[in-house]
Amino acid sequence: MQEKTRAEKIAEVLDNLGCPKYRLAQVYEAIYKKGFREYSAISTLPMAVRNRLRAELGEVLVLKNIHETKSRQALKILFETKDGYRIETVRMLFNPTEERPEEHESLCISSQCGCALGCSFCATGKIGFRKNLTPDEIADQVLYFRQIGDTIGSISLMGMGEPFANPHLFDALEILTSPKLMGISPRRLSVSTIGIVPGIQRLIKEYPNVNLSFSLHSPFPDQREKLMPIARTYPTDQVMKAVDQYVEKTNHKAFIAYILLKNENDSAEHAQALASLIKERGRKSYLYHVSLVRFNPGPAASQYEKPTLEAISKFRTILDRNGIKNTLRQCFGVEVKAACGQLYAAYARQ
Repeated sequence: MQEKTRAEKIAEVLDNLGCPKYRLAQVYEAIYKKGFREYSAISTLPMAVRNRLRAELGEVLVLKNIHETKSRQALKILFETKDGYRIETVRMLFNPTEERPEEHESLCISSQCGCALGCSFCATGKIGFRKNLTPDEIADQVLYFRQIGDTIGSISLMGMGEPFANPHLFDALEILTSPKLMGISPRRLSVSTIGIVPGIQRLIKEYPNVNLSFSLHSPFPDQREKLMPIARTYPTDQVMKAVDQYVEKTNHKAFIAYILLKNENDSAEHAQALASLIKERGRKSYLYHVSLVRFNPGPAASQYEKPTLEAISKFRTILDRNGIKNTLRQCFGVEVKAACGQLYAAYARQ
């Protein structure tokens, strides 16, 4: 049986005390909106209620910050769960771009400790699967920053793990988006998947306004299977049909993530095949946006290298000529192992 969330436990404590309903709204407002760190600090509550909440629930956060590493544009936090597992969360400061002219902060959060899917270029997969994070463990990565007063512009589930492989994901989305709880607009949230079709379909049904990013990484099915073994279970054409459904239902942009690996998938042939795959989407192909990512060497051994600037430029030129909207993701945090594909949570390789 799944453990009750903090919100459910708070409601249960107050109900057992016979509190009027407005007390629950007061606690939710203090914890989720205002970022109170302790139940005892909620001065709108009677002392007896505060004491009972503290006695039965303990500390508000279920995560503990045990280490921080910083670079000019990235802050990586190593969190520890109450059962002793470690995960990483990264806050990023994005410079203004033509598409988004203002500076903004973004948060990359984890959904699992480790990952079972074994993509060959990703450090997290080298850890292996340790556990699915609970709904509170996912959401508290965001709540932590609310507690310290940081204003986060956007939140991406692109950290450790495959979000749709965690059955608790949708409960976490409820905590993050519920007006009663954290109240974050779904349009500020993004879920990144390597192609778990049932998860995409459920997102369409339950959270259609959450942004979707599909990690493709090769337009050629055989190569994609070698890079990402999950492609044998969910082939590219099957996943693209699910992404098509997302675009058709929501009329929102779908992001196609593509990590560029030197002399592996950064050729003109790959660029043209990627462009053709998107143009095949038909009348709404303009809603498919390619998000290019330079490969970042991770803490685990890897056979891959960063692409050259010349290869990146040629790749983008081909996409541009085919009318495919694309951006090259800003690359920072590499020096503190906080960039895409580098999250490893200081686990020794086993």
